Amino acid sequence: MPFVRCLNEEGVREFAAYLARLASDGSVSPPTSLLEDPRFTRATRVGPVMVEHRAFSSRREFADYLDACCQKANVELTDEAGLWEWLSLFYFDAVCPPDARGQRRPGAANRHLVDSAFARRRNRHLLRGPYMLHRRYAGGAEGELDLLLGYALPVHGVAATHLAERPRLFGSRGVLIAASRLYSDSVKKRPKPGYADETNGLRAFCRFLNNLPASFDLADLAADTVLALLPGEFGAWLENVDDETLRLRQRVQASRGTEVGEPWANTLDDLLQHAQDRPLATAQRRVRSDLFRVGVLAAYDARCTVSGLGLAHTAGDAVRYEVEAAHIVPVAQGGKDLIQNGLALSRTVHWAFDLGMVWVDNHLRLDVAAEVLRDSRNAWLANLRGRPLAMPADPRLRPQGDALRWHAAQVAGLRRP
Repeated sequence: MPFVRCLNEEGVREFAAYLARLASDGSVSPPTSLLEDPRFTRATRVGPVMVEHRAFSSRREFADYLDACCQKANVELTDEAGLWEWLSLFYFDAVCPPDARGQRRPGAANRHLVDSAFARRRNRHLLRGPYMLHRRYAGGAEGELDLLLGYALPVHGVAATHLAERPRLFGSRGVLIAASRLYSDSVKKRPKPGYADETNGLRAFCRFLNNLPASFDLADLAADTVLALLPGEFGAWLENVDDETLRLRQRVQASRGTEVGEPWANTLDDLLQHAQDRPLATAQRRVRSDLFRVGVLAAYDARCTVSGLGLAHTAGDAVRYEVEAAHIVPVAQGGKDLIQNGLALSRTVHWAFDLGMVWVDNHLRLDVAAEVLRDSRNAWLANLRGRPLAMPADPRLRPQGDALRWHAAQVAGLRRP
């Protein structure tokens, strides 16, 4: 069993030249002599990892195997230059096997050479992609990787492109689990026939989610919430989904059909009103909590109603917001997951609101407790005293007066200066 090495620059050029020749002449044998030749290779910086030649039935089997080799050596593989190219050449019979006529079809070069120019395309590498996915989601014990790793190793499937190359989707555990539930055959451990259908298949699934407003922080949504939000045409793929999720999905369809361009906040408000008084299982309570958070952020345009701050972190097409959805009356105190029982608050103001350091008066202005004014460290918060709250344009989504009065009396205790 040899140790993993790296192809140096000359080695990568030789491998790239071979792939170019192979594209026109599929009978050319891989240049395996490069693997141990010191003129074309060097030792890795990550440490000694031993691998063996073998076949793999799927991307998952390869990822499991390589991860086990790395764990045995107590190392993690990185994007060290030439490392994945060396592995591609070492396992070339697995990633580019000859057909019955002895012909190899290598496909795009970035399936064997890491694309250094575009970070999101690195997962197109047939070996790097499965390993990095496996490492990020710790093997995918909850089903995150059932679809992404269900292909044969030489196959660069639709999921690898449409899920693994979109940061907004790839970074959401809930989205990946939902995709696996819809399109992966749990018995055969591979994608279901027809899963790439343009109407309700994976491409449409990714397109719908990627087009949701940025206030839908997909990274925090549970898989059940994702399934509940999907349009009606995706119902054909649902199997073994509980009745409450199906009812929520039906309600989503009814709400979405009210009028063209209806804001998502109104749709979510309708759903939350519908779900409040129904006995829900634990998973469905998480759905309701997700809808509350997304609905509040949508109603307030993901900006703090007090400070006006709307800090956002963007990575690719994924957006994370600093603002949070705060309950006015906590659920533990009988409050409901309704947009009218919520405020969009920055984390600092949210913390102060929950502690009763600030509250909202009858004129929808911020008031502060005496302790805020006494401590110079609270000057920023004290300067917000008397500031009017920025309210949602739709009066139906504005906070309930009774809820605000409850918070002022029960949490802040009207601790006026």
